[in-house]
Amino acid sequence: MKTDYNQISIEYQLSKLQPWRKHVEAYTFFNLLGHLTNQSVLDLACGEGFYTRQLKLRGASKVVGIDISEKMIALAEKAEQRNPLGIDYHVQDVVDLDLKQTFDLISAAYLLNYAKNLEELVAFAKSISRHLKPGGRFVTINSNPDFHAPAEVLRKYGFTRQNESWSEGSPIIYRFFQEDDSHFDIVNYHLEKSTHKLAFETVGLTKVNWHPVQLTPELKKDTDKAFWKTMIQTQPIIGLSCSW
Repeated sequence: MKTDYNQISIEYQLSKLQPWRKHVEAYTFFNLLGHLTNQSVLDLACGEGFYTRQLKLRGASKVVGIDISEKMIALAEKAEQRNPLGIDYHVQDVVDLDLKQTFDLISAAYLLNYAKNLEELVAFAKSISRHLKPGGRFVTINSNPDFHAPAEVLRKYGFTRQNESWSEGSPIIYRFFQEDDSHFDIVNYHLEKSTHKLAFETVGLTKVNWHPVQLTPELKKDTDKAFWKTMIQTQPIIGLSCSW
């Protein structure tokens, strides 16, 4: 059930423009990333570079983007050609990655949720630890293992999330809807928070913390806050950070 991003690269790129990405996902992500000035950053599962470019624009001194999809990286490189920021992109499986260098910060928007078991999660964690400087941090947005709401409660935000079950390794289907009501699916996998903690502790990253997503304060109207209440209450996604 592995998702082939080469087949949905454009559709997924467009899904990044859905308002929840800005008002919940990005707001939470960059709050967790914190101060980026003069930081070297490795962006894993970078896709078409949506967040990779923002990392550089927000002050990172060096940014490298990694993704397994050739077409996603092709889109990222086209954006780099249009507006050069000095970002290096590589087509690479994170598990096999060995850049022979380390970074102050490693970021990822949706990477860990592709692991189907503890062994695969440890493989991700090993790659992260291999590229992280002493004192460095890893920050990610991830599928929330504790989400238990019905799939359709999120439909008004442009997507749904359906857990096949809550057993370890069971599929999670994210369905993203486009303006004409057509859709595409992305498959993630459910692993408990305790499994994530164990995977990172196995490689020495013992300071593991989970962070609920938040709504950007720029939405000041009560009607706007009411619209986003379901997402904030159900928490389909969640932040995770860890360090040595």
